[in-house]
Amino acid sequence: MLNRRLLRIKTMQSIYAFKQNKLSNKELTLDLVKNEFRDEFLELGQEEKARIDEEQAKVIEYLNTVMDEDQEDMSTEGLDVKLLKIASNAKNHYNNLIASDKRQFQISMVEETEELFTKYLKLLSYLIDISELSNKELQRKLESNARQIEFDQKFTDWFYHNSAFTVLREDNTLNDLLSEHKLRRGEDDERVLEWLRILKRDGELQDAIEEIAKQGDDFETQKEILRVIVRDFLFKNEIIESQFEGEDLNWSENKRILRSMVLKTVKNISTDSGTEILSISKNWDEDKEFFEDLYKYTLEQEESFKEIIAKKSKKWAIDRIAKVDSILINMALAEMLNFRNIPVKVTINEFIEISKQYSTPKSWQFINGMLDSISEELEAEGKIKKSGKGLLDNK
Repeated sequence: MLNRRLLRIKTMQSIYAFKQNKLSNKELTLDLVKNEFRDEFLELGQEEKARIDEEQAKVIEYLNTVMDEDQEDMSTEGLDVKLLKIASNAKNHYNNLIASDKRQFQISMVEETEELFTKYLKLLSYLIDISELSNKELQRKLESNARQIEFDQKFTDWFYHNSAFTVLREDNTLNDLLSEHKLRRGEDDERVLEWLRILKRDGELQDAIEEIAKQGDDFETQKEILRVIVRDFLFKNEIIESQFEGEDLNWSENKRILRSMVLKTVKNISTDSGTEILSISKNWDEDKEFFEDLYKYTLEQEESFKEIIAKKSKKWAIDRIAKVDSILINMALAEMLNFRNIPVKVTINEFIEISKQYSTPKSWQFINGMLDSISEELEAEGKIKKSGKGLLDNK
């Protein structure tokens, strides 16, 4: 199941991508202005170049200020009617790009999160394919009296005759879900065969599996082999990684989530209860609303948070706070102020844990100190109001 922390992470990633895109929009807008002045220069010639350059510099200075979220808008007194029109059109163009991106990143955030479940199922299907193809390859070589039969027999024992792989392979719920999502087993046989060949060349990984296999033939040992294949091969091999990156532009962000989901699934495989397939959410409509609102509130209210953060950061100018840290602090404040049923301590702990994963080594301490101090002040002012079962005194 995608828990709320993972939804916070997807929200953070979307806000980060949106802010990065703002830089591109700024450059596109400035290019638009430069093109307009370039056209005027081509029409009037060298004699007007000094004036045109001066006017362009005034408009760009103004736009650089209004497009910088850390600066207050500068006065338009230095712009005559002509320059004011150019600047106004450019500013409107920039604002339209920002509004469009804000909507699009929110839509993409939801779509990509929903697609994670399909990708999760696909990764489980790859494990089944590895198991089945290891046996098919052995049978093919037995028929052709090929060399290395003993070597391939070892792979078959590790993957096909492995009880943990068998539980996964024969799980009715998983097979029904694969069929429902039109993920046909065996459709990527060529790719998986390539992976098996890569694995056969990976002596270090083979040695690791061999050591595990020596511990016995019990279910937990066989499950450990499956876990190592997921952890040290499927999510670690550079060739496989490059293939996933080519298919998923957000692989670097999604990898952590998918790796966690697949490893949790492997951990919970049981001979009694089969495979526990994780769901996208216990209540997707509710969770979807949560992280859409968190995205919206964070972007809408971050301007109002600047003064609060600046006052508490003391040693650090607000523009020197790491971008990820800044986003996480803004998200935490938005959550504290707008989600009445989430305790303040839960919010702080969640964003501390996310910062440990995604920011600098000491960021979590900075974020913890900031959020503790700011939340105390906001609670004292009565701005944080919590209600709901188990929420007493905003704790």
